[in-house]
Amino acid sequence: MKQLALTLMLFTNIAFSQNNQNSRILFLGSSSTYCHDMPLQVSNWLNIYADWNSKAFLTGRSGTGFHEYLRAGFEAQYGLENGQTILEKIEAEKYGYVVIQQITYFMAEEDSLEIIEGTKLLCDAIRKAGGKPVFYEMGWRLGPENETGREMILKEALDNGIEIYVPCSRAWKKVRAERPDIELHNLPDTDHPGTLGTYLNLCCFFAALTGKSPVGLPADVNNWPRFGAFDKLEASNRLENAQLDYYHSVMPVWMQQISIMQTESQIDEKTAKYLQKTAWKTWKQINKKL
Repeated sequence: MKQLALTLMLFTNIAFSQNNQNSRILFLGSSSTYCHDMPLQVSNWLNIYADWNSKAFLTGRSGTGFHEYLRAGFEAQYGLENGQTILEKIEAEKYGYVVIQQITYFMAEEDSLEIIEGTKLLCDAIRKAGGKPVFYEMGWRLGPENETGREMILKEALDNGIEIYVPCSRAWKKVRAERPDIELHNLPDTDHPGTLGTYLNLCCFFAALTGKSPVGLPADVNNWPRFGAFDKLEASNRLENAQLDYYHSVMPVWMQQISIMQTESQIDEKTAKYLQKTAWKTWKQINKKL
């Protein structure tokens, strides 16, 4: 069955294995987390290719870092009930894993003290609630702040005893150095992962969460149209006739509209295998340091 059939909102029943890893996964992040429905795609990969029984959930706000979620009066765009704080959500809803989007240039360019303190607070809360904190290393920029941020994020992982580290930014760096012909963005958008960048990130998540190689997995990935570059009337018409699944039903309308306009892309086998191998090698290198 094609991957798209499992993630389009027209289909509400996802076949979960009952044999392994019955887990709820909460993703804390902004657009480079929710773009292309990455949390749902991660969960589907785990269920289909690693025999997990997982569900993905999302909390956050566009253009923000997780440290802002901890500020008094923070209002999320998705994932929090009215008046609920992120710490209350983690305590009450008992997630097996909580993925924290660690942004390289936020760490390197802004006041990192708040991020460092927020990281410890979150990790302690996640573990107290019975879950495992997961670092999602995110940063697509080419400037030196990316390298500085990556090393600062790794230090925080070591200081907080992180066992699951998803080295997406490092994998992007490796691809750009070795294969500059591979464009990981969907240009002209350079802020968000593109089709190939999302596929690379999915491979990194699969490796980090399962400890298994993504080499040999299917070479298809779902991708959204560029923000603002889709027919909103068509999207609204599709939504009127769609029964939303558990993941999308709680999302704001603007996210439902762009998500329902997604398409499936088939990556050529050679490129897919290279991205799979890069993700696997990058994760093994970082995992040795944890």
